Amino acid sequence: MNKFVLTLLFSLFSLMAYAQKSTDNFSGKWQTDKGEIIEITKNGSSFIGKAAKNKKVVLENLHFDNGKWTATMIKPKDGEKIDAIVTLVGDKINILIKKGIMSKTIVWIKS
Repeated sequence: MNKFVLTLLFSLFSLMAYAQKSTDNFSGKWQTDKGEIIEITKNGSSFIGKAAKNKKVVLENLHFDNGKWTATMIKPKDGEKIDAIVTLVGDKINILIKKGIMSKTIVWIKS
């Protein structure tokens, strides 16, 4: 019984550590897995991310809604837009994108 309670408490604390807050601040420079730098700035009540090299918007309308951060990712090559769920975890941003039954998590690291 004690192991069960301990496991349950640990699980709850782990979930709380990754809970999203409306006060999360995504502003700054972030490095993609391909080495590109994305500059995220506050834009009214949301955030926008632009590639530092060519100033193309790659992340738009990052906002807090219904207890989570959502955004639209824009593929630089063809401008295709994909909905995303974004999570700030320390010095990393996890971006979960879904298209049909496929999903992928992209990780950006604070630079």
